[in-house]
Amino acid sequence: MRRVPTGRYIDSNAAPPASIMPLIDTLRDFAGSLATACNHAPENYPSWSAWTYTTHMADLKELWAAIRPQLRRDLDQAAFIDAKLQEAFGAYEANQKEQGTDAILAIYNLDVKALR
Repeated sequence: MRRVPTGRYIDSNAAPPASIMPLIDTLRDFAGSLATACNHAPENYPSWSAWTYTTHMADLKELWAAIRPQLRRDLDQAAFIDAKLQEAFGAYEANQKEQGTDAILAIYNLDVKALR
Protein backbone atom coordinates (compact mmCIF):
# COMPACT_ATOMS: atom_id res chain seq x y z
CA MET A 1 0.00 0.00 0.00
CA ARG A 2 1.14 3.52 -0.66
CA ARG A 3 -0.26 6.90 0.14
CA VAL A 4 -1.30 9.12 -2.77
CA PRO A 5 -1.52 12.94 -2.75
CA THR A 6 -5.23 12.84 -1.90
CA GLY A 7 -4.35 11.18 1.40
CA ARG A 8 -5.87 7.85 0.48
CA TYR A 9 -3.97 4.60 0.45
CA ILE A 10 -3.96 2.43 -2.66
CA ASP A 11 -2.65 -1.00 -3.48
CA SER A 12 0.41 -0.26 -5.61
CA ASN A 13 0.28 -3.75 -7.14
CA ALA A 14 -3.27 -3.39 -8.44
CA ALA A 15 -3.93 -2.35 -12.02
CA PRO A 16 -5.46 1.12 -12.33
CA PRO A 17 -9.08 1.35 -13.48
CA ALA A 18 -9.49 1.57 -17.27
CA SER A 19 -10.77 5.13 -16.91
CA ILE A 20 -7.34 6.42 -15.77
CA MET A 21 -5.03 4.13 -17.72
CA PRO A 22 -3.17 5.64 -20.67
CA LEU A 23 -4.98 5.09 -23.97
CA ILE A 24 -2.24 2.77 -25.30
CA ASP A 25 -2.59 0.45 -22.29
CA THR A 26 -6.37 0.45 -22.50
CA LEU A 27 -6.22 -0.37 -26.22
CA ARG A 28 -3.88 -3.30 -25.51
CA ASP A 29 -6.24 -4.60 -22.84
CA PHE A 30 -9.17 -4.20 -25.24
CA ALA A 31 -7.30 -6.16 -27.96
CA GLY A 32 -6.53 -8.93 -25.46
CA SER A 33 -10.12 -9.03 -24.30
CA LEU A 34 -11.31 -9.28 -27.92
CA ALA A 35 -8.93 -12.19 -28.55
CA THR A 36 -10.20 -13.95 -25.45
CA ALA A 37 -13.80 -13.38 -26.56
CA CYS A 38 -13.03 -15.24 -29.78
CA ASN A 39 -11.52 -18.19 -27.92
CA HIS A 40 -14.15 -18.36 -25.19
CA ALA A 41 -17.49 -17.67 -26.78
CA PRO A 42 -20.40 -17.82 -24.30
CA GLU A 43 -20.37 -21.48 -23.32
CA ASN A 44 -16.61 -22.08 -23.54
CA TYR A 45 -15.36 -20.38 -20.37
CA PRO A 46 -13.38 -22.81 -18.21
CA SER A 47 -15.22 -23.86 -15.06
CA TRP A 48 -12.16 -23.10 -12.90
CA SER A 49 -11.96 -19.49 -14.11
CA ALA A 50 -13.45 -16.52 -12.30
CA TRP A 51 -14.27 -15.10 -15.75
CA THR A 52 -17.70 -15.85 -17.14
CA TYR A 53 -19.45 -14.66 -20.25
CA THR A 54 -21.17 -11.93 -18.24
CA THR A 55 -17.98 -10.61 -16.61
CA HIS A 56 -16.08 -10.72 -19.88
CA MET A 57 -18.72 -8.83 -21.84
CA ALA A 58 -18.87 -6.26 -19.01
CA ASP A 59 -15.08 -5.90 -19.29
CA LEU A 60 -15.32 -5.32 -23.06
CA LYS A 61 -18.00 -2.68 -22.53
CA GLU A 62 -16.03 -0.95 -19.77
CA LEU A 63 -12.83 -0.87 -21.82
CA TRP A 64 -14.62 0.44 -24.91
CA ALA A 65 -16.42 3.07 -22.82
CA ALA A 66 -13.02 4.28 -21.59
CA ILE A 67 -11.47 4.26 -25.09
CA ARG A 68 -14.28 5.76 -27.18
CA PRO A 69 -14.21 9.34 -25.78
CA GLN A 70 -10.41 9.51 -26.13
CA LEU A 71 -10.37 8.80 -29.87
CA ARG A 72 -9.74 11.85 -32.03
CA ARG A 73 -8.48 10.53 -35.37
CA ASP A 74 -10.22 7.19 -36.02
CA LEU A 75 -13.85 8.19 -35.50
CA ASP A 76 -15.03 6.20 -38.54
CA GLN A 77 -13.50 3.05 -37.07
CA ALA A 78 -15.06 3.88 -33.70
CA ALA A 79 -18.52 3.88 -35.31
CA PHE A 80 -17.71 0.51 -36.93
CA ILE A 81 -16.62 -0.90 -33.54
CA ASP A 82 -19.81 0.39 -31.89
CA ALA A 83 -21.92 -1.42 -34.49
CA LYS A 84 -19.89 -4.65 -34.37
CA LEU A 85 -19.95 -4.80 -30.57
CA GLN A 86 -23.74 -4.49 -30.63
CA GLU A 87 -23.88 -7.16 -33.33
CA ALA A 88 -21.65 -9.49 -31.28
CA PHE A 89 -23.60 -9.02 -28.04
CA GLY A 90 -26.90 -9.59 -29.86
CA ALA A 91 -25.59 -12.69 -31.64
CA TYR A 92 -24.18 -14.21 -28.44
CA GLU A 93 -27.45 -13.54 -26.60
CA ALA A 94 -29.31 -15.26 -29.46
CA ASN A 95 -26.96 -18.28 -29.20
CA GLN A 96 -25.43 -17.51 -32.60
CA LYS A 97 -21.83 -18.13 -31.55
CA GLU A 98 -20.30 -18.03 -35.05
CA GLN A 99 -21.92 -14.70 -35.95
CA GLY A 100 -20.83 -13.18 -32.62
CA THR A 101 -17.27 -14.43 -33.04
CA ASP A 102 -17.15 -13.06 -36.59
CA ALA A 103 -18.19 -9.62 -35.32
CA ILE A 104 -15.50 -9.70 -32.60
CA LEU A 105 -12.87 -10.82 -35.16
CA ALA A 106 -13.86 -7.94 -37.46
CA ILE A 107 -13.04 -5.53 -34.62
CA TYR A 108 -9.81 -7.30 -33.69
CA ASN A 109 -8.64 -7.27 -37.33
CA LEU A 110 -8.79 -3.46 -37.35
CA ASP A 111 -5.62 -3.54 -35.22
CA VAL A 112 -7.34 -1.74 -32.37
CA LYS A 113 -4.00 -1.16 -30.64
CA ALA A 114 -3.24 1.46 -33.32
CA LEU A 115 -6.40 3.52 -32.82
CA ARG A 116 -5.94 7.18 -31.90
